[in-house]
This record gives sequence, structure tokens and C-alpha cells, in this order.
Amino acid sequence: MRKLVYIRIVHTAADMGSLSESLQEEIISRIGIDKWKETQSMIREFWDKLEKKLLELKLDLEHTKIYQDGLPCGGEMGMKIVHTTAELGSQNYRLIEKLVENKAEIVATEKPELLIEERNLLMNVYNSSTLEEKVKAKQRYEVRAKTLLQERDEYIASRINNTLKDEENGVLFIGAEHNVIPGLTKDIEVIDLVKKE
Repeated sequence: MRKLVYIRIVHTAADMGSLSESLQEEIISRIGIDKWKETQSMIREFWDKLEKKLLELKLDLEHTKIYQDGLPCGGEMGMKIVHTTAELGSQNYRLIEKLVENKAEIVATEKPELLIEERNLLMNVYNSSTLEEKVKAKQRYEVRAKTLLQERDEYIASRINNTLKDEENGVLFIGAEHNVIPGLTKDIEVIDLVKKE
């Protein structure tokens, strides 16, 4: 039997790498600095509770694979991304660091081409110099976003199906908009740690 701990997350600006500064500025301009600080406090609380719940499962981390939304590589390169993003303040990636320090293994989770396409579509929105350009770029993003998300979910499910071995545990950190579960094989027991409200 294979087990997968399915953890729905909300991405923070720190999780977005090179887009983090633009994203943070846009959010603050929309909701204001006070609301943004309040939201950051709620996110920290979410991650503290999540870490506690995950550790309570007492997974055998030597036989646990970590799958991360947005992570196109494993091994040394994957750890480089994890360390860099953790240093930017990502609690998600800090938790992954702790799990790996205790012998869990990071697995390449995403197809790089799909991530690059999504990033380029978002960059076009953020880098538009006029309102008209921004509106058009946003429309292009919205037209492609749904099928792109579905393609990513199918790929992530196939990565889990093909890399998670019998008697192993997996931990998937995945954005709340994703739905990977339908693509998983029936022999994978899913433990939904953060149920959708």
C-alpha cells in the first residue's frame, strides 16, 4: 500500500520566486498594507498548525517522498530551489527543509515547460506598461489558465503514480486550486490533511 498526504496550500509571495516582489506589490496595492500584514499573520498561523498536524502523523521520513507544487526538479537542484525559497521567507519550503533534514526525499513534481508557460503568461500581465496591454495579457492568461492547471494536475498525478513505491509515503504540497486526486491510481491511500471548506 502507498500513502499520500495531500496538503492544500495557499501560495504566498515568497513561494513565487522571481515573481514574488511584483506579486507582493500588487496585493498590497489592492488590499492595503494593514490587511496584508494581517493576512501574513494568518498564513504563519496556518503553517504552524499544518506542521504540527503533519508531524503528528509520525511518518517514516526515510521512506517518504516530498512532492511540491511548482518544483520541476529533485536532488541537488531541487534542494537549491528549496533553500533559496526558504530564505525568501516561504514557510512551505522551510517545512520541506526540515523534512529533508530528517531523511525525506524531494521528487521532481512538475513539467518544466508548463511552469515556464504559466510564468511567461503571468510576467506579461505584471510587465505590461499600459492598462490596455495589461487587460489583454490578463485575458490571455485567463483563457489558458484552466487547461494549463488541468495539464499540470495530470502530470503531477503521473509523477506520483510512477515514483511513489509500495510501502512508501508521499507528501504533496499543492495549491488549493489544483485537483490531483482523480489522476492517482486506486492503490494510493490519500490522507487529506487540509480538507476543502
